[in-house]
Amino acid sequence: MTVLEYGDVARAHRVDRITAQARQWPIGRTLLALLAAVLVGVGRVAYVLLSTLWLAGAWCVAAVKVGWDDGQAARRTRLDEAVRRADGVDA
Repeated sequence: MTVLEYGDVARAHRVDRITAQARQWPIGRTLLALLAAVLVGVGRVAYVLLSTLWLAGAWCVAAVKVGWDDGQAARRTRLDEAVRRADGVDA
């Protein structure tokens, strides 16, 4: 005859309670919850990826615009100086 101690009985009772709760979960609902978790994870990764790409693209467009504006300003300055020199020579 085996004598069970209180710890063994309590552990067996916990295992029985866990088993009873696990059997109450329907497989379909559990699989759908796992699928939803995967889809939410994929959505978050896609959001981070696309928002990073959007920021990088917007930054590149802004850099090109600033460079273009600086180039136009430098060109206008050179043309104005050339016109002033030409007017000074002709006068």
